[in-house]
Amino acid sequence: MKSANRVTGVAAIGLSLIYIFAFVYYGAFWNFPGQSDVQTKMNFLAEHQSIISAVSFITYILFGLVLSILVAGTVRCLQQAGEMQKSITAAFGYLWVGLVIASGMIAISGVGYAIKLANTDAQKAFDAWSLMMTLAQSIGGDNEIVGAVWVLLVSVLALKVNVFSKFLHYLGIIVGLAGVATVTSYDSFKELFGVLQIIWFFWFGVCFLQRTSDDVSSERTL
Repeated sequence: MKSANRVTGVAAIGLSLIYIFAFVYYGAFWNFPGQSDVQTKMNFLAEHQSIISAVSFITYILFGLVLSILVAGTVRCLQQAGEMQKSITAAFGYLWVGLVIASGMIAISGVGYAIKLANTDAQKAFDAWSLMMTLAQSIGGDNEIVGAVWVLLVSVLALKVNVFSKFLHYLGIIVGLAGVATVTSYDSFKELFGVLQIIWFFWFGVCFLQRTSDDVSSERTL
């Protein structure tokens, strides 16, 4: 259905915009006093709790909710692929959704818990916040294996069933490999994955918006 393609396309473009929002916020506005004493750090968290929670909601929970729409639409797009291949691809997609949402919930709860604890012990509060942020980032950001594998599988299957542009899927394969490489100690892979993911999401969304037929195997739109 055209409406399903439109919703899926908007979701994909929305994800690219959330990525851009995260890059802009953490690159230009996040000024955490990392070199200051513990009390100053906790005061910063308390003063900025609302914006920190809002950003965590947008970049994790909202991202995950929108991603679930894209995953569902992508499963439909790949309907001519083998059942086992589709099932595995969908599993990685929904697993990514769950991990990202869980990460956001931990981040939001963590900052609130730490701020309350800071009233009695600032050092313990900061240690608790650091631990929970490490946990949140570990399952939702520091390494991108699950999301990368999903993009990789989607791209390979899309090439196989002949939907959309093959160049889009070649880019997706590069994105996936860069994401898998985030398990290494090289931060450049994280940056590469993020930047390429923005392009891939946006291009993927445009492809869905340009679809004019339910025949998902016969047309290339770009």
